[in-house]
Amino acid sequence: MPKVRSSRGWRGYILLISIAIGILYYAESRYSFMRLREIEVTPGNVIPQEVIWQAFPKRAANFWPLLLSRKSHFESWITDYFPVSIKLSVTGWGKYRLTVAPLEIFLGVSWDSKMWWLSENGRIWQANLPATVMVRGLKYTDKPILAWDSALPLPIDKEQRTGDIYQSSLPMAKIKKWYDTIEKIEWNKDIYCLIAKRIDGRQVVQILLGDAERITGEIVVKEDASDWLSLAAALKQQNIYPGDSGEPPMGLSVNATFANMKFTVSERGKL
Repeated sequence: MPKVRSSRGWRGYILLISIAIGILYYAESRYSFMRLREIEVTPGNVIPQEVIWQAFPKRAANFWPLLLSRKSHFESWITDYFPVSIKLSVTGWGKYRLTVAPLEIFLGVSWDSKMWWLSENGRIWQANLPATVMVRGLKYTDKPILAWDSALPLPIDKEQRTGDIYQSSLPMAKIKKWYDTIEKIEWNKDIYCLIAKRIDGRQVVQILLGDAERITGEIVVKEDASDWLSLAAALKQQNIYPGDSGEPPMGLSVNATFANMKFTVSERGKL
């Protein structure tokens, strides 16, 4: 007898589920209460609207929770190809808000014979990427360029590429320390670029002075920026950088990669 009751119980559950499904199907057919009502894009002009709708899962138009279940795929479809950050949130029954913001460009990076933009959150993409011109609100930086030498570890992982926007493997905390430090140096306006490279197996930073047309001097320092301000003060005290006129003297190379704040000065090209 218990088995018969159990069998009848299961049949009852199946019947109730079937009735519930039938009610939902009828209600959906008549009232469309599971259909997508709205996607509010804010701001609405950062990327073209068609980009958003290309990433949108088509079946979510009839069953709005599907978009929430595919949120990660939807967001990455856009952020893998456009230098933006996006956030999808539910604002009501069948309603979403999509917040779109251009990435904050931290600096330009020269690597692999190409120019790249590096964002504050460590995303990196080629400067000539066509999608870049489609993004409104990108603010470009006037910081000195960072040249990343080919002898150093790759700044991106090409094997994990899913689109045109990469996650950088650059040491962001260290690089931000470099740029925070040079902004405090009196002759920072004369810095054209920083080159991260290896010399005799050690990673160093070569600071080039001048501009794209003419390099007027260079200073090679340790990658640890903790002594850079002290070095700058010592160079100023000895009238090396800047000189008596307030401008760096032409054609000098400073090697400050030694211990105990020692440095040597020579003519550029003879370092």
